[in-house]
Amino acid sequence: MPLENEIETHAFPPFFPPKASTLVLGTFPTHGRNWKFNFYYPGRSNFFWRILGDVYGHTYQHNTGDAAAEERKQLCIKHGIALSDTVLSCKRIVATSSKDSDLEICEMMPLVDMLREHKNIDTVILTSSSGEVSAHHLFYKHLAQQHIPYLVAETKPPIHGNFTLDGRLINVYTLYSPSGINIGRYSIALEMFRKYLPK
Repeated sequence: MPLENEIETHAFPPFFPPKASTLVLGTFPTHGRNWKFNFYYPGRSNFFWRILGDVYGHTYQHNTGDAAAEERKQLCIKHGIALSDTVLSCKRIVATSSKDSDLEICEMMPLVDMLREHKNIDTVILTSSSGEVSAHHLFYKHLAQQHIPYLVAETKPPIHGNFTLDGRLINVYTLYSPSGINIGRYSIALEMFRKYLPK
């Protein structure tokens, strides 16, 4: 477990299948002690992969370990979904906490550079919006720091935004977080993801 004020660097490289059209961005992984496998959204209470299974009619054969990670990678490859987070490194203000609000950001992912490199991406889905340390806030802050103008409708999820990068229009949708604390919103979150994930 990371110690308080220890810098923690993201454990997974950005995952960009060759034909991905949609990039899903979270904030930063939960504590390693909560992981079921070494890949994005590994937390035991996180329901991101349940949503993808329901959207695409996929019944998982593996739920822990390397086989589970590989199965989820293949699901993303099949449906053109790229995965990353907004934060590259951070400190946990409270060493035992996995809350985004308890993260002190040290370095952001090079999100604009990643989008420039992967020119098939035309949609970004942000998986958290609550507070300043959220995928929503950090993504738009990064665009501003890169001097990239954007439009965003500040409402409750789904929040629609867009920006133009090198002549390419990219739509951005901020949806309900798949964190376990939102399990009561599962059916609403599922319909949001179903609408905006690749068909």
